[in-house]
Amino acid sequence: GPLGMYRNSLLHEFLEDWYNQTFMGSHCSFGDDRHLTNRVLSLGYATKYTARSKCLTETPITYLRWLNQQTRWSKSYFREWLYNSMWFHKHHLWMTYEAVITGFFPFFLIATAIQLFYQGRIWNILLFLLIVQLVALIKSSFASCLRGNIVMVFMSFYSVLYMSSLLPAKMFAIATINKSGWGTSGRKTIVVNFIGLIPISVWFTILFVGIIYTIIQETRKPFLESEKIVLIIGAIVYASYWVVFLTLYAVLIMKCGKRKKGQQYDMVLD
Repeated sequence: GPLGMYRNSLLHEFLEDWYNQTFMGSHCSFGDDRHLTNRVLSLGYATKYTARSKCLTETPITYLRWLNQQTRWSKSYFREWLYNSMWFHKHHLWMTYEAVITGFFPFFLIATAIQLFYQGRIWNILLFLLIVQLVALIKSSFASCLRGNIVMVFMSFYSVLYMSSLLPAKMFAIATINKSGWGTSGRKTIVVNFIGLIPISVWFTILFVGIIYTIIQETRKPFLESEKIVLIIGAIVYASYWVVFLTLYAVLIMKCGKRKKGQQYDMVLD
């Protein structure tokens, strides 16, 4: 899990302002760690990252809790993106570039998806899905080689979660950015909040209507031979990818389950 360490001498310079942070008239109840980092950056200091640090952390194990967590994180991300933009001039130009690209990327991706599903062709949509998954596979394969851990190749599944869940969650987070009641982490109790499914349902409805509309438009005119070839090959490749990876993932889960049964852990809480 993630952890952060800060200089005590710096914290005293803004501790009270950080604790009493408000946004659009509401007290900020989450994203305190992100705001703490941005406060340090606003003073002109830099951050250092290491991948070798380790800590234990509680993480969501169900889809709904994960979705609520990601929505909460997205709220604090966009809020802190606006705050951090005031201090771009104090840091490296590359940091500004990365921040701007990351901030606007979801909007461009949503616009691209909607345009493809409503104004594109079926083979355009299939090609889009193939490219998204190919990029995810290349990135996860690189991470797997870098870490020397073949399991990290399954991180390519993240692209599906991003397209299906995180994109609408980010838009919902922006629409409710000043609401903090239902988005708390709920680590002490199991939180089951179905409100996070609203943007997912809306997003799937938009895409479903778009694909139906495109199919109806496509049936009114014959396919070109080149389009038929692309559709057949693309569909086979896409389906084969998911069959192979889901099978390997199921085998991995079974092995991990057997390994956990043979292990016992004792946790001592001070």
